[in-house]
Amino acid sequence: MSSTLFKQVLSLGLLSAVSALPDNVFRFTPENIADISSLNAFTSANATNAQFQVYDDAFLTILGNTPTMSLILNSTNATFTQFHEAAALVSSNPPVLFVTSNQYNFTGINSPDTSNKTIVISRVSQNNATGQWTAEVINTTGTAVHLANGATVGNDGNLIYCAQGDLKNGGALLTISPTAPFKTTNLLNSYLGTPFNSPNDVVQTTDGALWFTDPQFGFAQNIRSAPQLPAQVYRWVPGTTDIRVVAQNIVAPNGIAFSPDEKTAYITDTNSSLPFATQNIYAYDVTNSTSTPILANKRTFAMPSNGIPDGVKVDAAGNVYSGCGDGINVWNAQGKLLGKMIVSGGSSNFALGANGQVFILNETKLWLATLGGLKTISRTAAQAYGVGGSVRH
Repeated sequence: MSSTLFKQVLSLGLLSAVSALPDNVFRFTPENIADISSLNAFTSANATNAQFQVYDDAFLTILGNTPTMSLILNSTNATFTQFHEAAALVSSNPPVLFVTSNQYNFTGINSPDTSNKTIVISRVSQNNATGQWTAEVINTTGTAVHLANGATVGNDGNLIYCAQGDLKNGGALLTISPTAPFKTTNLLNSYLGTPFNSPNDVVQTTDGALWFTDPQFGFAQNIRSAPQLPAQVYRWVPGTTDIRVVAQNIVAPNGIAFSPDEKTAYITDTNSSLPFATQNIYAYDVTNSTSTPILANKRTFAMPSNGIPDGVKVDAAGNVYSGCGDGINVWNAQGKLLGKMIVSGGSSNFALGANGQVFILNETKLWLATLGGLKTISRTAAQAYGVGGSVRH
């Protein structure tokens, strides 16, 4: 059907008619959800074209009239998992995205400190004239980055990266300039003298504080020595001695994000080591009952139906997005599943950009979804909310 007719259908609220949806959008009904046979049959029948799955009408507003999903880059070979983590978008116009690879081995590597594994950082950009996308592996200068992982764009425009560390070097937070020669500077590499485990994800709030997760993945993956700290979440104010533990009792704290008003924090628990282990997104209230913000009132926010939640981000409306085993899952601020962006093999992380762009990391592939109703937080809107940056993640 035409985009004009689809828009009219949306405005009239006639969302129950499956025929009204674009070919790549499929809407689940209460009958589908109630019966596993019906659910499996419907999912299987629409598996080929189902790039977007709708569980609640509100997701149609995010998708807009004509949502698209396209493959924009492949890794140079099938064993090079170039598009795994970070997804730090330093610019939307033109798009410039920094990503980290998964751990991989290649012929000739001799690095006992990393169990002969390596990770690279790539700069993804688009040529304005040709529209062609490229992914260039960068070489940083300055402080060494030992097995990079998650990242964010800091309030000053520089990248803030988590380094997992290796068998010789502890984990750390570092800044990386987004332009050549990509100079790196150490920010923090211990909790008051005790080495971090393997920092995974980081976000900077408008007060300048860095909130970051520190699971024990490095030890489990044989790239780090035995942990000297529990798996925890920290808050640190750069340039001060103010570092504190803000969340414990999470088996594997991974992604971290904040609501637009920074009154709610979301932390993913990526625990895949045990059968039927908790694999939830937790929500916390950010309270100011003390002199600095703390996290309180931990509660289960959501659990994906496929795989584990990894990276997490929030749009301007407060909807929560997470990379899961079947792609990107989207919930509203109350934890209700709205819909999914389906990518075979799932996604560890992604970036929400301007113009409705969603960059989806898929290990050896990089996808671009375009959603007509997606709103991220612009600088102007951020000031109105009392927050900074282009998106809270």
